[in-house]
Amino acid sequence: MHYKLRVGLLALLSLLLILTGCASNNADVVATVNGKEITRAELDKQVNMTVEQYKQQGIDLTSKENKDMKAQLEKSVLDDLITKTLLMQEAERQKLTPSKEEVDKSIKDIKATFGKEEDFKKALAEVKMTEQDVREDITFRLTYQKLVDKVTADVKAPTEAEIAKYYNEHKDQFGTPERLEVKHILFAFDGKVPNAPKRTEAEALQAAKLALAEITQKGRDFAAVAREKSDDLGTRENGGSYTVDKGAGTTDPAFEKAAAALKPGEITKQPVKSAYGYHLIKLEKIEPATQKSLAEVKDQIAAQLESEAKQAKFSQFVDELKKKAEIDNRLAPKTGDSSKK
Repeated sequence: MHYKLRVGLLALLSLLLILTGCASNNADVVATVNGKEITRAELDKQVNMTVEQYKQQGIDLTSKENKDMKAQLEKSVLDDLITKTLLMQEAERQKLTPSKEEVDKSIKDIKATFGKEEDFKKALAEVKMTEQDVREDITFRLTYQKLVDKVTADVKAPTEAEIAKYYNEHKDQFGTPERLEVKHILFAFDGKVPNAPKRTEAEALQAAKLALAEITQKGRDFAAVAREKSDDLGTRENGGSYTVDKGAGTTDPAFEKAAAALKPGEITKQPVKSAYGYHLIKLEKIEPATQKSLAEVKDQIAAQLESEAKQAKFSQFVDELKKKAEIDNRLAPKTGDSSKK
């Protein structure tokens, strides 16, 4: 499948699960929401679409080893269908459903991203969707946004004090720590690194010392030796290049300490032992820590706080709808009264 088509369609799928209208008089009912039935056919259709989406990402939920994952997916999809049915009912009550013209325009915009009509249809066929499925998805998506906008219309923008408080409590989000750009060569032992040569600790240390001698005494290029000898497959091809964020806790402490003790251009005088083996480390350069000012990130923080406030209010709104609704989820474990879930 062409990359553009796959990305476009998966983005569409990931927006929201589809509310389908394929109810049949003979279909088994898996849930009711204020008297409206959700059938097994509707659920299976949505589950199969989601399974196909996972398949596009290389995950086969139909395999035996993923049996439990698929069962959990079915429950999750049904929960979503129940919530979405409830939201559609509320939106219809408040007369917030989109017009046919609005839906048509959205479909036209989506088709435009695919270029040709046949490309759009081919993409749909590959994930077992129809244009009607897309129309239903868009209808729900537009309805959902109208409902969110109305429910959260009175959410106020954060105050200057709230923005400043968030900034002061989360400064690390708006800067970078001091960074050490290094090159390293790893000699693993005792199976600490997959696919590395089998060595004892003593053999790894001796190999590291010999490589260090090649660099410091024979004048060989550090990166060339890394490409030839390093057991770190993730950095070997680029000459052992690696970035250490000081104090971030993402690098072995012994490795970080040894790298931080160097000056640009220097190489560790002895191999450095880490949890992975013995390293030779060369410091290339130091990138100073950075910190954006409150003024630089003020708008970003304001948007984030307002978005979080709206999400919280809408979640509360949905919870209240569920408490008032008559919901019967027939796939859920029965614990007492099942009419309120």
